[in-house]
Amino acid sequence: MPTNANKKTGTAKNAGNTKKEASIFGNTPESPIGKVIGKFEIRELLGESSIATLYGALDKQTRKNVTLKVVHKNLLPTIRNQKKLEQKLRQVFAVEDPHVFSYRDVLFADGRMVLVASSQEFESLEDLLSKTGHIGPERAIGIFINVARALEACHKRDIVHRDLKPSNILIVDDGQYQDQVKVSDFSIAKLIADETSDGRPDQYMTRGRETFVSPLYLSPEQCSGKKVDARSDIYSLGCVMYEALTGKPPFVGKNVLETAYKHMNDSPRPLGLDTALEPMSTRLEEVVAKCLAKEPELRFQSPDELRHDLELISTASENEWTNAAYVYRQSTRVKRKRRRGAGGFPLESAIWISGVVLLVSLVIYWTVNILKPESKRYPNFDTDKIWLVAVSQKPQPVEDFGNKEEAAKVNLSSIQRDIGTDCREYADAILALVQLYHDSHHWADALTYSKKLVKVTEQLEKEGQEGPGQLSECYRLVAYAAFNNGTLDEAADAAEKSLSLAVGNQALNNKNIQCLRILGDIYSRKNNLPKASDAYFRLLSLTETEREHAPALYCDASAKVGDISRRMGRMEDAQRYYKQAIDWWRSHGATESPWAPRALFGYSMVLYAQGHYKESEENLKEAMSLAKKASQGDRALQGAIRKLYIDTLYKTNWVNALSVQLGDAD
Repeated sequence: MPTNANKKTGTAKNAGNTKKEASIFGNTPESPIGKVIGKFEIRELLGESSIATLYGALDKQTRKNVTLKVVHKNLLPTIRNQKKLEQKLRQVFAVEDPHVFSYRDVLFADGRMVLVASSQEFESLEDLLSKTGHIGPERAIGIFINVARALEACHKRDIVHRDLKPSNILIVDDGQYQDQVKVSDFSIAKLIADETSDGRPDQYMTRGRETFVSPLYLSPEQCSGKKVDARSDIYSLGCVMYEALTGKPPFVGKNVLETAYKHMNDSPRPLGLDTALEPMSTRLEEVVAKCLAKEPELRFQSPDELRHDLELISTASENEWTNAAYVYRQSTRVKRKRRRGAGGFPLESAIWISGVVLLVSLVIYWTVNILKPESKRYPNFDTDKIWLVAVSQKPQPVEDFGNKEEAAKVNLSSIQRDIGTDCREYADAILALVQLYHDSHHWADALTYSKKLVKVTEQLEKEGQEGPGQLSECYRLVAYAAFNNGTLDEAADAAEKSLSLAVGNQALNNKNIQCLRILGDIYSRKNNLPKASDAYFRLLSLTETEREHAPALYCDASAKVGDISRRMGRMEDAQRYYKQAIDWWRSHGATESPWAPRALFGYSMVLYAQGHYKESEENLKEAMSLAKKASQGDRALQGAIRKLYIDTLYKTNWVNALSVQLGDAD
């Protein structure tokens, strides 16, 4: 239905939807604005819903503004009896109640059904919530008392709304401080569905692949295709009340199937209203909970009962609320069922449940044991190597590398010939070559000349001369070149030597950090977990004092300590250090750091091992999102995250797990 907000943006919508409008009253590419249908001249586009397009128009006879609701043509492919549909619609329009939005006429023209209503200034509850997020309990109570009155008026005529949602609750601008509420579109979608060619009423969510009603507000009986009565509207209103008070619907899945499953099986989270509003907060919680009962017999049995309790919330004493509120009463049907006992369980329900269980079992077996999509979509990933460096021995392009290398070697030979090898000049020339080979990733050459640099520097220090750098730094260059060259034992020895020579330097030192990273990586590869743990704890200690200035180094060290603890079975330590790393990243790090998805994945493995499945699920969602955004997407890591996410979902929501596993991996 149109709203104040929609009216303000009507021109912009018209400009962007020419093709869509052109199909309403003909096949020409022209806009319908300015056209005449019956006695109505189209003036402006007001909005569009899943059922119809809304226009502002002028009644050329009375010269009054009206609203036209033009039902989408694809929803009316083969109306069997237009007269019968028109009669049914007019029965709905005949409901006279100040809280029911009533159409005044219906007409068929150009293959379309057009509903005519008086023009009024209002906004829908949906538009209100889009601006405010949610509304306060006192205003909500006033609005929903009026909605309950509208439902009462229609239910007395056996008219069930079936599609109650925020967009159908209209707040009229009548210049009064108190909200004047009207409910629109009672049974319209259902009446259209009933009168199309196959003649079958569709109580489920869709018809002809066109969505008639929103799955966010469907009752469990609508989701399962069971008979629908007035209590279905009570449930839908409970969903709307929940959303109005919290800002979110009670059940939201990734798709229609998952949302329907939640309606039938899940319990909503508490409203979480301000405790300063007691006892109103608790009473509203009780009312909404009764509206959202899965079994119709456990809900309010009529809008009158619901309105009664809403009116009591703000005024009743504790004793009056306890004794008079319908939230504490059971329907007579529930009492009879309890007296009937287990022997009264319907056979058809047992058959239906058995069939569902069998079908689900077959799907799970087929998915897990036959399809196995994860093994086909992603490379294998070793979770024990989550933090190991992926060493690339491919050379890195360096501008004019050949000439630079030749010049450096000529200079080295000249110094050796003219001065000798026991001098600072010769050491400087070797260092120039080492730096060139490091920059170009020529690791074998870098290792050869780094070892020469160590020998020359040692000789110079024996003779009381200074080399181009400290001896510990020369060993670090050997360790780094050897590590990247794949000679890990030589790298470990050089790294240990570098660290022993640097003892006493307590300041943050990137050179020392690199050696500790090399040692931790090597011992981790060799599954020497105690030595790896020692290296990473030393690394963490070194980065901790400067964590404000170098948060990335601190996060890296914390995560590596956490992961080694995980591999050693120390899960409490693993959880603490992983959480420490992630918390520091959230407050100091870059959102899309390539480091982040690995940390979140490692943390999730720890949570999963401890049985914290829901927390693991949330971290894995974030990990997958960040892994996909990484500039160099690691398909193996993405696959590992996805696999653990599905395993976790099987612990928390197996329907969602099936949906994810069978869905598009990307």
